[in-house]
Amino acid sequence: MLVTAVALGTLASAAACGKPADGPGGASGGATPAPAGSSGAPATGTAPAGQTGVTNVEATVTKGKVRTASGRVKVRLGARVRITVTSDTAEEFHLHGYDREMTLAPGKAATLELVADKPGVFEAELHHSGARVFELQVG
Repeated sequence: MLVTAVALGTLASAAACGKPADGPGGASGGATPAPAGSSGAPATGTAPAGQTGVTNVEATVTKGKVRTASGRVKVRLGARVRITVTSDTAEEFHLHGYDREMTLAPGKAATLELVADKPGVFEAELHHSGARVFELQVG
């Protein structure tokens, strides 16, 4: 299910978690388990074959270390984005500016889908550890 983000903001630091650097907060969104058979392809900033118009961003967290294909994912304004995060410990994922969160259970993929309808650079981080997952650049 795609959910349109409603928050306005720009890059926020981990210390200011929950508060966009610019503008008001928005509605938080939920997460769903990753569908069976999801591709293991990391984010490249483009849609994989067979999924036109969707940018997949995948991250894995192991022993506090985040692995992604890129520290910054660039997408067009209005692009559909699917973020999948798998962690070896319980965590809370947060995409600043869009004010979207999802709970991570150990060893289980969680997926968040949204339309990148606000321009800017937005930090994605883990709440408990404060680790940066990636930055989403929309423009």
